[in-house]
Amino acid sequence: MGICPPACHDAVVGGLRRAIAAVHAGDLSPGATGGRLGLAPLAAIGIAFGFASLLEARSAPGGSFAGTSTPAAVAELAAGWSLIAAGVVESRRRRTRRAGVLLAAAGIGWFFADWNNPGVGSPAAFTFGLIVYGLAAPLVAHAALAYPKGRLDARPDARVLLFAYAGAGLVLGLLPGVFFDPGRQGCGLCPANLALLRSEPYLVSNLQRAGLVLGLGWTAALIAVGARRLVKASVPLRRMLWPVLAPAGCYLALVGADFAHSLPRGSLSNDPVEYRLWLGEAALLVLMALGVSWAWVREWRTRSAVVRLVMAAEQSPPSGGLRDILSETLGDGGLELAYTVGEPPRHVGADGRRVNVEPGDGEAATPLVQQGRTVAILRHRAGLLDDPGLVRQVVAAARLAMENERLQAEVLAQLEDLRAAQARIVATGDAERRRLERDLHDGAQQRLVGLSLALRLARSQPGTALGAQHSPAPAPALTALIDQADRELRLAIDELRELAHGIYPAVLADEGLAAAVEALADRSPIPVTIGDLPLERLAAPVEAAGYFLIAQATELIAVLAGAQGVTIDAKHHGNLLIIAVAEDGTAKPGKELHARLPELSGRVGALGGKLRIDDAPGVSGLAITGEIPCGS
Repeated sequence: MGICPPACHDAVVGGLRRAIAAVHAGDLSPGATGGRLGLAPLAAIGIAFGFASLLEARSAPGGSFAGTSTPAAVAELAAGWSLIAAGVVESRRRRTRRAGVLLAAAGIGWFFADWNNPGVGSPAAFTFGLIVYGLAAPLVAHAALAYPKGRLDARPDARVLLFAYAGAGLVLGLLPGVFFDPGRQGCGLCPANLALLRSEPYLVSNLQRAGLVLGLGWTAALIAVGARRLVKASVPLRRMLWPVLAPAGCYLALVGADFAHSLPRGSLSNDPVEYRLWLGEAALLVLMALGVSWAWVREWRTRSAVVRLVMAAEQSPPSGGLRDILSETLGDGGLELAYTVGEPPRHVGADGRRVNVEPGDGEAATPLVQQGRTVAILRHRAGLLDDPGLVRQVVAAARLAMENERLQAEVLAQLEDLRAAQARIVATGDAERRRLERDLHDGAQQRLVGLSLALRLARSQPGTALGAQHSPAPAPALTALIDQADRELRLAIDELRELAHGIYPAVLADEGLAAAVEALADRSPIPVTIGDLPLERLAAPVEAAGYFLIAQATELIAVLAGAQGVTIDAKHHGNLLIIAVAEDGTAKPGKELHARLPELSGRVGALGGKLRIDDAPGVSGLAITGEIPCGS
């Protein structure tokens, strides 16, 4: 096997340095690493670097693991390339590329140890391997602990990881490297060390031993951080994390065992024990990559389940049906689905009514985002949607049904707004009616009554009325004129009282619906039979709507249908006031009665009620029936 020429070494090492520099700097956004290098070039560099590492190992097998046998070569490439492939696919699947870049960097870092080989023919490649050979374990830990978001959860985790990078990159790599002189320190086969500052054999030995001791510490600390993350994670997130964190933790345990085995010698090597540990590490990295891919399988299964349920509902479930579908799919019976509508924005359910999206104890609220726009909010059991892939698959699978239901909810919310506005208008009108009725009763009507009493007094005691002690009896013509004025005045009082009662009957506000209907029956121009009436008091808007429905229905049946009598029934059944005004069988309904239906339904509809006309003579006769919600 030939040795990779210096130009090949320089290209591979240069590209790798740029990638690792971006990882160490934390600049892992798509506009940084993903933007400058791109994941495809990074993957190509990783594959080429792995192949070049294997060539070097095969050309100098005495100082490497992978060059000793074909199984070792397969293990070398499988471990590194599987992590690189997982990183590339992960970066394409998620909105952030951080997790993918870290996985790919960990795969590339796995090949670093092969370049710390005395048989490497290039001084640049040898120097590179001498400095970075210990960074594989921190890179793997970084990728595992930052999965799936690409960033660490807590600042203490970052400190532990920084400790690992310092221990592996500085104490094991860079610091011994700048004091290691191959020619003077017993490595006759080693190329020149381009990073050498001065030869310090004793310092190199102490630094390497200190690096092994520190390695025992940071591997144990990283394992503890991963275990704590698993314990603190919610159940759905834990199911996603453990296939990645468990192999990574076992890998770090083997790295720590390698450090412990090498501590008496004072340096890492490739003896048979370390070779077996290395094979175990390779197998665990393959398992870690498979753990990442297992999350893709779970997302696919979740999406398939949602798709099947949505397709079963013909992608257009009934109002509120999507909430039931998601509740069944995600296993949360208390799940609530809300949509953002209107200006100012508010949250409504599928029926257009306001809902509370503020999470309670043990709950969380998750926005469902589509193309950068929040289309809905899920209130659910805490931890249910900690897996970001699950949220994305739910949104993708239920996209059409969710958009349809959101539009329906928006229309229903607008209807609710119109109904509320109509109810406010009716309430304002009723308040104005009551004010007018009081003004007429307490003002004009009382003045007319006083004037009528004055006229009667003038007729019976003309002298007293005129302020005289003795006066002759009034002439018959004057008496007749006073009588006529009194009759006209009493007629005006009756008409004014009738007008005030028609505007808003005082008995309705004072005594309730039953008393008001009985008073209405006494004044009706046609006979009225009263059936059931609610004896309890109801809300003022409900009583007003019921009374005016009865009054207007009775008048329309008598005037437009020619009925000779009606029967009135009003029952309070559950949360509804059910009113029926039925004629006596003599009515002749026509189109005009139906044309006047909006006059009757406006007040009832303002309260969310329903109204219908049954005009089947000979079966049940003509009847106007209304259902008025009584509120909670």
